[in-house]
Amino acid sequence: MLESRVGTTEIAGSGLSTVVPPELPILTDPAGQFARNYNRSSFMFQHGLKDHPLFALPSLVALSQRLPAHPDFAYWSNGRVAVTDPWEKGMSERYSLQDTITNIADNNSIVILKHTEQDPVFGPVLQALLSKFVEFSGAQMRDDVIVGESLVLITSPNRVTPYHFDAELNYLVQVAGDKTFNVFDHTTTTQVSDEEYEAYFSGSPSSAVYTDARQKAATVYDLRAGSGVHIPVAAPHWVKNGNDVSIALSINYELKSVARRAQAYWLNHRLRRIGIKPTPPGVSPWRDACKRASANGLSTIRGLIRPATKAPPYQTWRPS
Repeated sequence: MLESRVGTTEIAGSGLSTVVPPELPILTDPAGQFARNYNRSSFMFQHGLKDHPLFALPSLVALSQRLPAHPDFAYWSNGRVAVTDPWEKGMSERYSLQDTITNIADNNSIVILKHTEQDPVFGPVLQALLSKFVEFSGAQMRDDVIVGESLVLITSPNRVTPYHFDAELNYLVQVAGDKTFNVFDHTTTTQVSDEEYEAYFSGSPSSAVYTDARQKAATVYDLRAGSGVHIPVAAPHWVKNGNDVSIALSINYELKSVARRAQAYWLNHRLRRIGIKPTPPGVSPWRDACKRASANGLSTIRGLIRPATKAPPYQTWRPS
């Protein structure tokens, strides 16, 4: 595993210090596994951020204080959750964000700090990591990426992250602590049904249904600090932390190809509600094209009737 040597430099006029990217590579790919397995199957990899001082708890508390006070930038949940619970569990009554991070060793919580690649202190390291994954995966990824994002995940000992899947391509980078990481096949309806995908892309983030039968088909990774795992788009997964505080990065990317499939799933959800059994995306290219056109039209009409509230603008990362 690669060790990282880190220095700091003052940001002129800001009173902040930023971390100089490590002199040694934070990621290597001698076997070419990133391009070979890109968005096809999960796999483990090694990285050079193990126990990086940037991710010590006092530094993460300071990061949370610098983030904009907007729901797009932080999620946290307090209290015990099960693998089958929805994301809303533990959010009705919460400690403050800073108290949750400070006492993470004892409060059975998870914290997700978002858009951290835009932070002046964390940005250099995290943007370098965002670029490396794209570089190693090649044009198949670079030409498909809309935006990339880095999330910092801070979780209590033995905390469970419920079963779910994501619309983003993901690389989970374990910096401190360890966890058991369960990933499921995303290419078969025996693991995830079309109805679950349709509900998810229609606004239900907890649509994935965990069953004991599905668990038998999981690929289970013993994820330690210094290792990571690639999670393809829409591959279900759930996590059980080890006996120490876990610090990890979720490096994820929104893809043009997924946005197109999402439109078909969104329309299929509405067709199914009126008694029509729709064709899943990927079966018929011309049907998918018609559904995308219909979804675009319906979205435009809905926007005219009930305009959506737009989030305040903020910078995003895109590959060069």
